[in-house]
Amino acid sequence: MRILFTVGTFYPRKDGVQAVTEYLTTGLVEKGHEVIVVTSSVENEPNEEIYKGIKIIRVNIHTKFALYFGNKKKYQNQILNIVNDCDAMVNVCTQNALTDYLYPILNKIKCRKILHMHGIYDFKWHKTDFSSIKAFAYKVWRNIRWKWLYASRNFSKYDRILQLHRFDNGFSFFSKKYHITSCILENAAEEQFGLNNPRKNSEKYCICVANYTDRKNQEFVLRAYYKANVSNLGMVFIGSRENEYLNYLKEICKKLEQKHGHKDVEFLTGVPREEVIAYVRDSYIYLLGSTWEAFSISLIESMASSVPFISTDVGIAKYLPGGVVVKTIEEMTYWIETLGNSSELNCLLGNMGHQYYIDNLRIKDKVDQLEAVIMEKNE
Repeated sequence: MRILFTVGTFYPRKDGVQAVTEYLTTGLVEKGHEVIVVTSSVENEPNEEIYKGIKIIRVNIHTKFALYFGNKKKYQNQILNIVNDCDAMVNVCTQNALTDYLYPILNKIKCRKILHMHGIYDFKWHKTDFSSIKAFAYKVWRNIRWKWLYASRNFSKYDRILQLHRFDNGFSFFSKKYHITSCILENAAEEQFGLNNPRKNSEKYCICVANYTDRKNQEFVLRAYYKANVSNLGMVFIGSRENEYLNYLKEICKKLEQKHGHKDVEFLTGVPREEVIAYVRDSYIYLLGSTWEAFSISLIESMASSVPFISTDVGIAKYLPGGVVVKTIEEMTYWIETLGNSSELNCLLGNMGHQYYIDNLRIKDKVDQLEAVIMEKNE
């Protein structure tokens, strides 16, 4: 089959949505399908290229601050030309121009149409929304912007809508508002995380793998870690690149060291994927401090590695076995101490998460599920 994907971020850019789309599209190519990915243009990258057997087409369509930029009509015509020879189209995520620009022409697209959601905007107000005038104004703007988007009835034009989890907010929202029963396609993690991997050394450390941003909230993790009374337990942060937020974290680290004493903290960037996997597999506790997630791939990677996690209460984290969910820095500190000082409890939680990963969260199974949804029409 010939399958078109549209997605806001794809190779060489990196984020959670990109990672999921890449393993799904790569898996479909390996099963013999022809896959085209249309994504936003990236500076110094070609307009078209072949990557892992996937044809990538980059277009000058972008989403920034909940606004869309680019020639809408030109993009619509380009998609119509591509789908003429396609068996299916998968739009990845709402709230981005590459999906939302296509609603007016969905009736013209005759191939199978699938919307792959990665969570839905959270309209609720949170403490961080009042942290500054800028944060408050941006929250007001997004609430108005996305309320208008979800007032649309275009979603019924899709043949299938995929959600991350049955307790994901998007699943209940689409059911109540549009009377649409979505399919479930959970995220997954690479098999390499699940390989048997004896610890290379006796050093114990917590790990947090995420881009250095306010939303990933490494500050929360850092403060919880410094307060924890656990001997010989280091802390490793891994992000894609250096930026202002990383510099901010380093300054906080200096102040916390003055207050709590020296601890072994590393801030890493640009680490090759193979080494990231090794870092996670060798770690003792996985820490996630995000202010928002839908279905964190990082947590799945920790589960695949038999590493227990401690996560803020974001997305569907509380429904995943293999770790604990916290609401405050003090709660994360408590669980760092508990899991850091009990190898038996640490191992028990890690094994629970690993078994759930084996049963539910492997990439091959997710590729098979998506393929089945795409081919439903022809059965």
